[in-house]
Amino acid sequence: MIIIAASALAALSCKKEEEEAEVLPSLEGNLSFHAPQFIEPGQTLTMTPKGLVHPEDKGIGFYWKVTPAMTSSDTTRLENGLSPEGQESDGSFTYTFPDSLAVYTVACYAFAEGYTGTSSSKYVTTVKPGLNGSLTSTGILPSDAHLTVDGQDYYYVRIGDLEWFRNNIGVRKGGAPYGNADIMSDVFGRFYNHEDAMAACPEGWRLPTEEDWLALGKAAGAESEKYEVIEGVAARLMADAKFNGVTMWDYWPAVGTITNESRFSAIPAGYLNLGARTETGEYPEAASYGVYEYAAFWTADSVEGEDGMAYYRYMMATQPDLFISKGDKANFGASVRCVRDAQ
Repeated sequence: MIIIAASALAALSCKKEEEEAEVLPSLEGNLSFHAPQFIEPGQTLTMTPKGLVHPEDKGIGFYWKVTPAMTSSDTTRLENGLSPEGQESDGSFTYTFPDSLAVYTVACYAFAEGYTGTSSSKYVTTVKPGLNGSLTSTGILPSDAHLTVDGQDYYYVRIGDLEWFRNNIGVRKGGAPYGNADIMSDVFGRFYNHEDAMAACPEGWRLPTEEDWLALGKAAGAESEKYEVIEGVAARLMADAKFNGVTMWDYWPAVGTITNESRFSAIPAGYLNLGARTETGEYPEAASYGVYEYAAFWTADSVEGEDGMAYYRYMMATQPDLFISKGDKANFGASVRCVRDAQ
């Protein structure tokens, strides 16, 4: 009898564990919401959840959390379709980000009785344009020579017999910003196709030719004057810059210590595959590559015998030289540095 009773208890225990381990069904669809990758400090965003459907056509609740700024979550919609205050709600969350430079994780959680909860999250980085904003240690001082174009200051320096822009131009005449966030136009500059690059520089300045780039290399102390590779100048052209406090060019022995002796102040903003252009001139599918690894700049020179191709100059974190390559005029997005004969 004792053995039978023990067996019965064991069976009941197993059944209970199976019930406790029962996997709840999932809500249908995929939870998502839109949030820009980069915003200004103190900016307010309203984010709306979408993509989920209750299999029984019942209500879904939502709550949100922003870390590290929030210590507790904020419920915006209960399963009855109302906010905790009793008002109709679609689950939208309005939040004002702190007035500081940081990376935040915005997370949205969905819940419904009898169903497994789900979540979606995005990173949002607060950035500040201008000197001593998000981009620091560029070697550029407020007192250095500069001109203002469309409200943005562009600094320039004489290198040899030419004057060069020291920051990437970000005028809203075509091109696309990093992360498709307009505020980044005034931090990393914009990335242009070749046609727009040819028209981006202000009056009196031009997109540099290959001859101009060779002159830059020579003035910066190039170890050779080869056309394909301007040797040994990268560390003299690079700025030991930081983005929101993070060093952009990693140290590599082949490059050596970054000195920015030329005061050219190159940053590794990468490049873009622009993709299709809309009728309004935007590139919604633009994809960024090589940030923290490459700096790529258009030249004014087309590739002879190859329609639709133009040359660009680039440097990379792991190599000491300034290289040349070919880019598709329509789809390759590179930075622009303007140049003029020394005044």
